[in-house]
Amino acid sequence: MRPPSAALLVPRSRLPCPTLVTLVCTVFLHVLPPHGAEAQVDVLTPVFSNLSGGAVWGSAGFGRPSGQDDRAMWRAAAVAFYGPFGGKGDTVFTFTRSISDSSDTTLCDPSEIPPRKLHRRTRTTQQQRYEIRQLGAGKVTLVIGYQHSAFYRLGVRPLPPAIPVGGVFVASLFGPVHPYPRWKRLGGYMGIGGTVVQLNDLVGRIDTLAVSLSTERTLAPELLLMFEYQVAPGYRILFGGSYQYLRFGSVDYRASGSGGGIAPDVLARLPDTLELQTVHLSIGVSFVAKGLLSGR
Repeated sequence: MRPPSAALLVPRSRLPCPTLVTLVCTVFLHVLPPHGAEAQVDVLTPVFSNLSGGAVWGSAGFGRPSGQDDRAMWRAAAVAFYGPFGGKGDTVFTFTRSISDSSDTTLCDPSEIPPRKLHRRTRTTQQQRYEIRQLGAGKVTLVIGYQHSAFYRLGVRPLPPAIPVGGVFVASLFGPVHPYPRWKRLGGYMGIGGTVVQLNDLVGRIDTLAVSLSTERTLAPELLLMFEYQVAPGYRILFGGSYQYLRFGSVDYRASGSGGGIAPDVLARLPDTLELQTVHLSIGVSFVAKGLLSGR
């Protein structure tokens, strides 16, 4: 007599809706190709084919707003590197060196009169080949990420003493350039970029009136000079500086709460534009993205 199957040994209460389970398994096997997880990663691989690494850094900004607050304005950033694109490719030089040597031998048979002499010459040649790779120049790396600071100070009323400013950061870095050929681990970049920023419903106070202000979305351009030093394979320390110009060309003011509108004499005292120029000193770490996805 055959033993009962394993399916019959399972209590009925532990098999909720077997028809639904069978249907889901059938669809899963027919819709997804073999190695479904790997196939989904392969679909994303072209998107990240140019992803070369990432970085995080923090910076201390110093500016001279209309007020007299000279405290540092701290900022953090997280970015991804794409590229490098364009520029001149690497050049490979091949050198070949040949070394030839020869030896002469004279053999003599004294049994013959006169003795018979036999001259023998042996020649050997050795060839050595080696390559030198000269790195290309003028490459461009695209940087995409996010920058944020909660400590920007414009120093004008009715803005709070510190306001949060942040947004999407996009830049182009040109390099790397090696300022000292002996320091092969040190490289430098020059770049230009900007952060898309906007102020929304910031509440301040002018006299006894609570005022809410908003601005349009604008681009804060930034010039960058960054250096990297390799501390381990795939990891580098970043340090450098940047200059940022932040300007909001139009500001929308509203009276907060139930106070009604803003009196004309009070509105005349409010600034029409907001502007801030800062110099940031940054330090962080970067890493190489090799091996994050299969097929790279």
